[in-house]
Amino acid sequence: MAQREPADHSARFIEQTLGRMAETQPADLALLARLWFHLRPHANQRLVAGSEHLHGLIALLERHPPYVAALRDHLVALFKDVKATRLLTEAGLLPNRAFGIELRRRIGYKLLPPANDPSHLRDWLDAQITARDRDWVSETDPADWLRVCDLLELDALFRRGAPGVLTNAINSLSHRIASGGLDPELLRIDPALEQYDSPFLALHDEVAAWLRGESDDTRQIDVLIDQCNAALDRIRRRTREFGTSVELTLQEMRLAQQMRRMRDLIALTDPAAEPRHALLVQLFVELIEASHERYGIGNLVSETTGGLARQITQFASRTGEHYVAENWPALKKMFWAASGGGVIIAGLALMKIRLVAEHLAPLQEAMLVSLNYALGFLLIYLMHLTVASKQPAMTASLFAHTLSEARGQKAQQKLLNAFAEKVWRSQASTLLGNMLFAFATAALIALAFDVSGHTAVSADKALNLLAEIDPFRSAALFYAAVAGVGLFLAGIVSGYYDNQCVYRAIPERLQRLALPRRLLGARLWKAAVAYLAPRWGGIAGNLFFGFYLGLVSAFGHLAGLPLDIRHIAFSAANFGYAWQAFDWQLGGGVVLVSIAGVVLIGLVNLTVSFSLAFYLALRATRTSRRESGLMLLRGLFAILKAPFHWQGMRNANPTGT
Repeated sequence: MAQREPADHSARFIEQTLGRMAETQPADLALLARLWFHLRPHANQRLVAGSEHLHGLIALLERHPPYVAALRDHLVALFKDVKATRLLTEAGLLPNRAFGIELRRRIGYKLLPPANDPSHLRDWLDAQITARDRDWVSETDPADWLRVCDLLELDALFRRGAPGVLTNAINSLSHRIASGGLDPELLRIDPALEQYDSPFLALHDEVAAWLRGESDDTRQIDVLIDQCNAALDRIRRRTREFGTSVELTLQEMRLAQQMRRMRDLIALTDPAAEPRHALLVQLFVELIEASHERYGIGNLVSETTGGLARQITQFASRTGEHYVAENWPALKKMFWAASGGGVIIAGLALMKIRLVAEHLAPLQEAMLVSLNYALGFLLIYLMHLTVASKQPAMTASLFAHTLSEARGQKAQQKLLNAFAEKVWRSQASTLLGNMLFAFATAALIALAFDVSGHTAVSADKALNLLAEIDPFRSAALFYAAVAGVGLFLAGIVSGYYDNQCVYRAIPERLQRLALPRRLLGARLWKAAVAYLAPRWGGIAGNLFFGFYLGLVSAFGHLAGLPLDIRHIAFSAANFGYAWQAFDWQLGGGVVLVSIAGVVLIGLVNLTVSFSLAFYLALRATRTSRRESGLMLLRGLFAILKAPFHWQGMRNANPTGT
């Protein structure tokens, strides 16, 4: 037998609470809290019950005018007796603190909640709001809340004049906006704010005059707010050239939110504005959501790091332009650059094998192996050679930014298919260059050792190398995914330091160092700085990836965790060393499994790094999670189909030159 839903007595309790309000003088704020409690759906009720309770409240107010007056008096007392300025100027807006300080503060409050101050309306409201309230309020029809406002005639409570709740909030926001608009970082990005009359200061003066009653027209305030928003848009555009930071993004977004809130509060006091009850309902819903997110960490991080993520992926996409071949000459150039990278990787693989064979202390071994990787990747980068698996993280960002500019699904799909073909061709050429030359160089080095009477790799080590790339009887593909995460992170590090180089004016500051100029001479030091400036991010990314490869496996070994890395080029080189160690006498099955392992390791490297970078870049362009996931699947499917469209390049360049 189905369990019966408990009887709902909320309608009776709501009427009892309204009756108590009508009898209570002066107003008792505890009754407001009780009314809200009875409006809320209980834990065992569906969210729609909240709408039903609200309909019951409306019916009671329509039938009993004394209830209307009583509820209105209690709301007036709430704003009169409890300080409301902080609620209106801070709730739902980014905080007036540095990002790091606010993040530590919120983490601390997760561990030990803050004490509430009931004398402030924001804290009083937080004490009444639960996580469920945001859900049921968002499910209700805004027209129902509008009806409540109409019955209570709340628009008559909001007026300009003597200092009051709205007047103080508007005045406070005006001062904060003027101060924020003169932030040194904003002035550095856009010097025009300092050279000419600042719209932020002009806005403050106009709002002050309006509050004093010297003007009744708010249209000039709207014009100045639009000018301030235009200045913020100009700053956002200039960050593509001058870089950005979390703090700058926080300041931009906070100013935009404060101006939007001030515009809404002014509209509430302006009889000529759009229906003020609609604005009031919108503000009410925002405050309910803000109460739920007040100490949220994820919301703070996602809002403030979005601009920095966009800038990082923008730099990564610029790098990605160099990894996409448009014609045969470019494709050949990429192949030979990858071939050179494969030659160096073969040497790095042997050096790593020899370092491990020394059986050094774990920390010494980890640092030497990491330096081997890092310096090797740095050499490849500075010699303009290529590591194939590092390309997807860069091309994915370019891919995402290209798609975000397309309008319509058909246009996106067309770009997707065209770009997928270019990416596949570029990746295929670099993968072949890396694999073939890493394998061939490793085989030649091993033969040279053999001719000289030495062995590059012992038979036991060769067995281990073959076992490590076996995709069926080892965790090689999982370790390849771990390496793919590192490739993705290396792209993020590269983009971050490219941004930092521009935003922090690193080259200009390096030029001012006195000691290098004395040691090298001003001209040589200037040339060195000019050489490093466009390569700052690439150097940082390669060093990071090298240390990642060395330290992840060391950490896994020390911690007893299944952590290691498998990289396509190193796996190809290791296969070459192992095959030669057995004097080329491996069975056909072992050879096929090893080749399959190398190829599958490469595919996992590329897929993981590309997917993560592509998804992040799409999210950085403010694409929703669902759309980003769907577009990622479409992108991967387009790349899988791309090998069957090889004819496209011939058509694009029929001469083959």
